[in-house]
Amino acid sequence: MNYETAIALRYLRSKRKDKFISFTTWIAVVGIAIGVMALILVIAVMTGFQDEIRDRILGVNPHILIVNVGGDIRNPESVVEMLKKTDGVSGVMPFTTFQGMAQSGKQVAGTVVKGMNAQDLSFLSHLVKEGSIDALNTKGNVLVARELARQLGVSKGDVFTILVPFGGVSPMGATPETVRVRVGAIFQTGMYEIDNMLMVMSLADVQLVLGAGVGGIEVKLKDVYDADTVRAALAKKLGPGYVLRTWMEMNRNLFSALKLEKIAMFIILALVILVASFNIISSLVMTVMEKKKDIAILKAMGAKNRSIMKIFMAEGLTIGIFGALVGSLVGYVLCAIEMRYRIIKLPEDVYYISSLPTKISVSDVVLIAVVTILLCLFSTLYPSYKATKIDPVETLRYE
Repeated sequence: MNYETAIALRYLRSKRKDKFISFTTWIAVVGIAIGVMALILVIAVMTGFQDEIRDRILGVNPHILIVNVGGDIRNPESVVEMLKKTDGVSGVMPFTTFQGMAQSGKQVAGTVVKGMNAQDLSFLSHLVKEGSIDALNTKGNVLVARELARQLGVSKGDVFTILVPFGGVSPMGATPETVRVRVGAIFQTGMYEIDNMLMVMSLADVQLVLGAGVGGIEVKLKDVYDADTVRAALAKKLGPGYVLRTWMEMNRNLFSALKLEKIAMFIILALVILVASFNIISSLVMTVMEKKKDIAILKAMGAKNRSIMKIFMAEGLTIGIFGALVGSLVGYVLCAIEMRYRIIKLPEDVYYISSLPTKISVSDVVLIAVVTILLCLFSTLYPSYKATKIDPVETLRYE
């Protein structure tokens, strides 16, 4: 240990023999630690919400969506078999959709009806609240999202009517047609805009109403982050005439907003840490004023200005490092406890989740600690510079 560091550590101690660290040093350390802890907790919660939203989107939406520019896909079986042989693809599901009106008694609600094969809906099984997906194998059964079921006032086994705008054909052209269906199961995705209008019907039943063919193909991937690579391979196989969109493209605005919000919160709380680091400035300024005689003696003994700066920079940096370590440890432990025991509960009927989602990584903690230490190092520059301006002759003249 060089003498600059030894002197810096000595200055951190209290003058009172029963106190190891001075009160001003404790204030600075606690301020830094609280700022770091708050930043870690906020980043963990925002990351948890972002991952929760992403998982819910990927749970019910395709990883890659394929549609035909010319309209319906007329040979879906051959296309599906070809796509299944692509590396990285875990599932291929043909579908067709239409918008209609659902009516149960006096209750009417707009709905989006999605036609799919029952064997392709295994990804929905954990979302079913009443009934079973197997009910879709029975002709006339549908799966209804929970919020839509509430609007219609229906439950499992109830019968209601769907108005299909262009289901029938007459000499005058396409005409509306009504279809009687039964609630085979009720599911909940946790996303209000989906739960408020989605209904799933057997693909065969939809084709009886709209005609043969499918409106598009959904592709599920083994690795969702490999979507761009797999899309390129699928586009090469399909050739021109098809539009392929990945889940990142379809939800770009949402994830961009979440990322921007996370960056904004990081900057705001970093400013809180910067304000806390001002305690280091005040503490070092007081130390410089108190130790003017010591500084003068050191300079008289031949200490250079660089060494004087090192003393006070080492003192401030020690406070910053200690505060960052304490804050990081406490923040990480609190996040780990919440992730494991889910202590903070949320009203599920409002947020669709039962507890506060948190996710923290070691890289986030390290980044926050490094930023904090750099801010603390920056805070030591002015007091350290002022210490080098002390004139030993004037200071020691009357000593």
